[in-house]
Amino acid sequence: MASLCISLTERLTVDLIDRMSDLSGLADMFEIRGDLVTDLDLLTILRVRTKPLVFTARGASEGGKMKDEDPKRRALLHEAVRRGYDYVDVEYRSGFFDIMTEKAGKGLIVSFHDMTGTPADLETLYDGMCKTGADIVKIAVSPRSMSDVGRLMELVRRHAGTGTPLIAIALGPLGAITRIVGPKYGAPFVYASTGKGHEAAAGQIPAEEMDTLYNVRAINPQTRVYGLVGGDVLRSLSPAIHNRGFAESGTDAVFVPLQSDSLGAFFQAFPHLGLSGFSVTRPYKVEMVGRMHAVDATVAQCGSVNTVVVHDTGQLHGSSTDGLGVVTPLRKRGDIKGKQVMILGAGGAARAAAVALEERGARVRILARNREKATQVGAEVGCAAGDMNVLLNTQWDILVNATPVGGGSLAEQTLVPKALLKKGATVLDMVYDPLETRLLREAAQQGCVVISGFEMLLAQASAQFEVWTGAEAPLEAMRSAALLLAQTRSA
Repeated sequence: MASLCISLTERLTVDLIDRMSDLSGLADMFEIRGDLVTDLDLLTILRVRTKPLVFTARGASEGGKMKDEDPKRRALLHEAVRRGYDYVDVEYRSGFFDIMTEKAGKGLIVSFHDMTGTPADLETLYDGMCKTGADIVKIAVSPRSMSDVGRLMELVRRHAGTGTPLIAIALGPLGAITRIVGPKYGAPFVYASTGKGHEAAAGQIPAEEMDTLYNVRAINPQTRVYGLVGGDVLRSLSPAIHNRGFAESGTDAVFVPLQSDSLGAFFQAFPHLGLSGFSVTRPYKVEMVGRMHAVDATVAQCGSVNTVVVHDTGQLHGSSTDGLGVVTPLRKRGDIKGKQVMILGAGGAARAAAVALEERGARVRILARNREKATQVGAEVGCAAGDMNVLLNTQWDILVNATPVGGGSLAEQTLVPKALLKKGATVLDMVYDPLETRLLREAAQQGCVVISGFEMLLAQASAQFEVWTGAEAPLEAMRSAALLLAQTRSA
């Protein structure tokens, strides 16, 4: 079982000791960054420790705060070895081979941090680091593309269970999977931050999330890995939903963010990520269809994929649960047969929603600011289309926002003037971050029935869960986990 190592970023020894005390119930280990503490007292820290300690004094060229040539770095590392710190992390390029030799066999971590890219020959780098006598090799790189993450994961999987244990981290938003699944491939521990805004390295995940959201200590060689592929997924609630579902159903699996700069880069990395399946979000749902070996009838009709099963043969089967995600909460509010539905947007989720609603007897029209795009999508999925001006002179019963407007940097925007929101109509917004968008807030003020994107997210995710596991989704547990995370982030 891997340990959870929390990296401390306090500037004063007394504050560092207080933080260790506060987090002693969560941490298995602590990393002490000698380059960050201004009044470092190694002996006092050692005397009050209750958990194993990793000590390092990181040089500036490898992401630290001390000058590489500062003689104090060598002195601090040597002192940590003499005083018996459980692990001492010495940079491979530091030239401190005497310190490495002294600590070898007794908790020597030899590390390498590339702050600008990913070395071309990771295998040679790993072999050279092993030859120093390292008990653990740590390689951290800065991926410029998801394809670089794939190369790092290829190294990790090649050496899983053989040779010197490897902790391999891709820094930044592309590398979340490397921070979480290391224990599956033999990493002895994983690094985490004390909390948001206190990261010791780019992309570090808060310890509380590593423990409760990803349950990293339980990850083992048999754990199946699923994830969410998209262009901006780090705030998604999907990991909370699926990981709670896995835990409640006794499924040995973990769901991780898979942020990618392009679909091509993702598929370069894909053979090395070890995925059993994945979900797909903006902007790759339509483009993903062409990457599938087989698709179900819904995908064939709507031209959009949000759920992928990876078979043992490597074949990819695509399906879509987005339509169910829209239909399920709408039907709870009444019959949709014969209702006039306006869908704002012409992306993958809009396509899937249009097909599902048409199949159930609704009269659907796809609207977009680009009339030509709306007309094209409408023709492909078999429904009417137009631009946003249609809202000005057409009666409608149900409005579905399938655009990103209302979330992220567009959080205070809406595509629908308040005056067009009529009492008694139903408004569903696919945006779920924030839980109440401006569109929903104004719709409620006008007397509309409102449905948050959270309901759609949960409905489509529960269907995904059943596709992947064959088990009934523990819906209430999944709901509570996602709401808790959403409320924590908004607090």
